[in-house]
This record gives sequence, structure tokens and C-alpha cells, in this order.
Amino acid sequence: MLTAPTVAFKLAANAAPQCVRASRAAEAGAVDHHVGDQAARLRRPSASNQVCVRRRRSLRPGHRQLVTVPGLLGHSQIRTGNDEAGEAQGTCQKRRTGATPLRCKSTIQDRVVQKAVAWVLSAVFEQDFLECSHGFRPKRSPHTALHRLREGMRLHGVRYVVEADLASYFESVNWAWLRKFVQHRVNDGGLLRLLNKWLKAGVMENGVVTQMNEGVPQGGPVSPVLSNIYLHYALDLWFERRFRKTCRGYAELTRFADDFAFQDREDAERFRQELDERLTAFGLRVVPEKTALLHFDGSLLQGDTGQPVEKPGTFTFLGFTHYLTKTRRGTITIGRTPSVKARERFVRKVTMWVKVNRHQPGRVQQAHLTKMLNGHYQYFGLYFCTDALSGVLRRVREVWHRALQRRSQKARRHTDWATVAAKPWLQLPQPRLTQAWV
Repeated sequence: MLTAPTVAFKLAANAAPQCVRASRAAEAGAVDHHVGDQAARLRRPSASNQVCVRRRRSLRPGHRQLVTVPGLLGHSQIRTGNDEAGEAQGTCQKRRTGATPLRCKSTIQDRVVQKAVAWVLSAVFEQDFLECSHGFRPKRSPHTALHRLREGMRLHGVRYVVEADLASYFESVNWAWLRKFVQHRVNDGGLLRLLNKWLKAGVMENGVVTQMNEGVPQGGPVSPVLSNIYLHYALDLWFERRFRKTCRGYAELTRFADDFAFQDREDAERFRQELDERLTAFGLRVVPEKTALLHFDGSLLQGDTGQPVEKPGTFTFLGFTHYLTKTRRGTITIGRTPSVKARERFVRKVTMWVKVNRHQPGRVQQAHLTKMLNGHYQYFGLYFCTDALSGVLRRVREVWHRALQRRSQKARRHTDWATVAAKPWLQLPQPRLTQAWV
């Protein structure tokens, strides 16, 4: 059992009333093990609880403007625990959109202190996390999870895949187990007190505060770290140190969402049964509709000419649909393409933006659509994805062309496709391979 560094925890106590200059590394969630050095650089503000912010364009580089934030907690309040507004500062505002999970919007002082605590917890637990975990960790991304999954399945000849999805994970975390997991490596009373206050703060919806008995505040800077800590003890350690040793063949866990690869069918079926028992012990459960045992065997494509008797299954992981395909040389490989859901979501986003901003000049629209497409290519630019990305580009051009025709009656007559296709301001970037190593 280790105690959190004293200097590091002082950052959590001093971060709220100080002049915080957010760096790019901090906003990206990068973990700096020298947290104490960052605390030394922070400057004490005046007694008027002012936050030092920097404007991007209106001020010169290096110039800052003081903005008063009412209700900002003081240094002595956090250290002594006499913050009367503990519940109000941690109260979240949740938004519900259909069946999507609830998301919380924390207050300013909460986010500052939560970010400092997230630095401390990440520095402590990062050395314990296993290689199978890729979510919200430094030097890891969805692409590293995709690379690990594909290479493991390709090298070991995986024939079965268990696809699992946790139901309402952030709302089902058991507080008692979470406290035990955190206290296993951190024994700082002040830090644990802050965690308890955030858990008990409650959720505000339409002005009504609801107290909750389980779950973590989704949307806060500390939520991803708490999520990794909980699943590290509840799932990762159990799979690597207990279940994997009893398997007859190759077994691998790749967790950014929840996917498992097996070489033997009996191991996959046994894992599917024991997974429910393991998660139930920690207050979690899987979604039956999104959890399945898939026959992902490449030998099904090696038969005689014609269609195979049984078609290999497909599964979706991190926005990519994984499937088996045969190359021109006759070898079986794992192909990936952007899922239909991901493509439709991007096209809907482009359509909404074009409808709202079709009055803008053509070059302004071109610049924004270029940024959106480049961001889409940057994530989905893998092998076997060119055809799908070309289809997305074609649909974006059609949406943009229809929006230009609806600007006026005159525009409908003079913006036919043969005329505007040659215009330089209508050119959009072509799909390209951006992640060749994945």
C-alpha cells in the first residue's frame, strides 16, 4: 500500500484558487509523473478568487486577463475540509438523449480539482495497469487497441471472439468496491475525502437534485481514471491471472470497450458464463443484445469454389467492423472498415452543419468541411477503408451541393454539378491512408 506523494496532493488542494494555465498536454489527458514540479510553477492569486485565463486572439502572447469566478473554493477550505458548498460544487447537470448514457457537466472549481486528483491517481496506478487496457491512458489510443487485437488474432489463429458490452457502466459502479480499490494503493485521507464528496454530490436535472447510491460522475476529468481503476481489479486482473491460466488455447483480452479473443470454443463458452458471475459480484452486468460468441474462423473461406457453408461472423470494435477476407494471393486476413453506424453519424453531423451555415461564403464552408473530413480520415484511415471513405466523401459532396442549390432560386439554376464541380472552392480532400501501422 502506497501513500500519495505529499507534494502531489498539495496540487489537488491548491489547484482550485490558483492561476491555472492549461497546457496542451494537460488538456489531452497526458500524465506527468513530476506533478510536484507543476505545483511549484502555479502562482498564488489575489484574495478576490480570480482565475487567470489567456485569450487566443484578442490578447498578445503572454498577456492574460483576470476573470472573476464566483463561488471558487479557497485553499484553506479544501485543506481543512470546511467547504460548506461541498454538495453544490459537486452537483452535476445531466443530459438525457434517448437511450444514450447520462453525462454530467461539473462546475469550474470541480473540474480544476478533479484534474489535479486525476494526475495523482494516474501517476500511482499507471504502473499497475495491464497491457490489455488502452482507454484514457498516456501513449495509448484506440489505434493501439486495434493494433493489439488484430495482431493477436492474426498471429495465433483465433477462431472465436466474445464481444461484450457493459450496461450503464458509469451508473452501476459500486462505491464500496471503488473505495477499496483506491485505498489499495492510495492511503491519503484528504484525497479520499474529495472522492467521497464527488460521489455523494448528487445529480441535478431540471433544477431538481437527486441523490445517488452508486455510479461515478461521468463527464468529469477524474471519471476515466476511476473507470480504469474499477475495471482493472474487477475484470483485467481476474482474466489475466486466473481465467487465462485455465484456458487450453490462446486467450486475449483487449479492453477499450470490451472484446475478447479465444482460440478454443470451450474456453470461449466457459468465459461467457463466468463473465456474468464475475461482473455481478461487482455490481456490473452485460447487455445481452450486444454480447455474443462469434465464430471467426478463417478456414471457412478455404473451401471449394462457391459460397461457404457457414459464413464467418463479424463484430464491431471502436467504430470498425472486423471481418475475414481472402487476398489476391489466396491468404486469409482480417479486414476492417468503418461501421455503418459511424459513417451515418458523421454524415448526419455534416448535414446539420451545412443546413445551418449554408449562407456562409463558399470558401468558408470548404475550409470547415475540409477540417471535418481530415479528422474523419485521421481516425478511419486504415487499410481496407478506402472504399468506405470514398463513399462518405461522395455523400458529403451531395449534401453540400443540395445545400448550395437551396440558397436562392437563382442558385438552383446556376449551381448544377457540371458547373460547380470544376470550381476550386468546391474541392474536398481525397481519402488517404493515415494509420498504416495499425
